[in-house]
Amino acid sequence: MSENVNWKRVWAETVDYVVPLLKLKAPQVALYYYLLRHSRLRGQRTVTTTKRAIGDGVQRCFLSVKNQLRMLVQKRCIAVKERAQRGVTLEVFLPREIVTELKDGAFAKVDLHEGGAANYDAAKRLAIFRRDKGRCFYCRQPLRRATLTLDHLEPLSGGGSTRMENLVSCCDQCNRDKSTGNALRFLYTLYRGGRLTQKRYKERVRALRKLQLAAADAMFT
Repeated sequence: MSENVNWKRVWAETVDYVVPLLKLKAPQVALYYYLLRHSRLRGQRTVTTTKRAIGDGVQRCFLSVKNQLRMLVQKRCIAVKERAQRGVTLEVFLPREIVTELKDGAFAKVDLHEGGAANYDAAKRLAIFRRDKGRCFYCRQPLRRATLTLDHLEPLSGGGSTRMENLVSCCDQCNRDKSTGNALRFLYTLYRGGRLTQKRYKERVRALRKLQLAAADAMFT
């Protein structure tokens, strides 16, 4: 019997948070969905199967399945519980369980100052300005509160929210150049264009990941 799980939400959480946070490739996503289908969707935390059966299910060769399973274990999407002659028993985690594990490990929860839905009143603009240390989130140019602009990491047109964790301080140039584009790709463009050093680029990527994790955490609570 299936768990009392909102599967539409599981799908959205996987696409919006787990895939970008863990940088899952298409074969890993297909494998993860396949394992979810044969475990959690049936009301079970585990599934016992063989790599050959998985390969038939996701149309991948044995070696590919073996490598992708190893990657999902390393990224804490699944865990190996038992190996036996009949096959391997895997525990499959839901997106919120994966994010909780990340929060306890490589990523720390960010202090967002306020947890409510963000609008554009002066108090919340100031909170975002202070959180970003008075600088453009992307290029780190110093900003003036009077001319502060806000940018959506995930554009509203792409399903992004107006919550504070999806809003960052932004200079006019970065706001124009990024437009409705992807935040991670835009940071890479700044790095390739010489506006960010390699050290600063990596630091900005980490800051972006923390905000994405905070958005996931807010969605789950």
